[in-house]
Amino acid sequence: MNKRQFLKDLQEALKESVTFFSPRNKPARESWVGMTFLQNLGLQLDEKDVLVPLNDPPDIIFGDARFEIKEILDPSRKRHLEFKERFRRSLNVKDPADLLEPYTPRDLTPKDILDLIEKELPEVGKKYSAMVRTQYDLLFYVNLKHHHLKIDRMPDPFRLSSFGWRSVSALIGSGSLVYYANDLAPEFLQKKRGQLTVKQFA
Repeated sequence: MNKRQFLKDLQEALKESVTFFSPRNKPARESWVGMTFLQNLGLQLDEKDVLVPLNDPPDIIFGDARFEIKEILDPSRKRHLEFKERFRRSLNVKDPADLLEPYTPRDLTPKDILDLIEKELPEVGKKYSAMVRTQYDLLFYVNLKHHHLKIDRMPDPFRLSSFGWRSVSALIGSGSLVYYANDLAPEFLQKKRGQLTVKQFA
């Protein structure tokens, strides 16, 4: 592939990202997060199995699972604006190399991710009554720049029990982590309680 075609493909991908991360596309993003989380767990499903209700909560429904989805981003990151700016820049360069940015990857262990979740939970909990939390499954999408999942031991699965949610899980890349699921949670989450599952690619 020559530079011109590569740049054209990159511009198209950035344009699609601008649309995907626009505020009005929030339901589609939440559906994607749910689908990816479930597929990482090894569940066989297609798009029609994940429902986006007209009114939330919950954000998405899968069988008897009722997921509320929260995203963990870098502090002060304005992602939609970020992609708009990258797309604008791509229209004004002739060499894709001009769009390269510094890349310093950092590992996140399951414990690191849980520490991030625990910082978010008190504020998230203020938006829901105690009764509502007992009926919903909280799913965090960890979307930090230059961070990758490092496979490691999972923390105590009951560490999050006091926050009142039926279950608490996370998605990062090809990894799905079920940190907590009580006895009222959907069976497939109970079976994965305290486990990290990484999608296996053929």
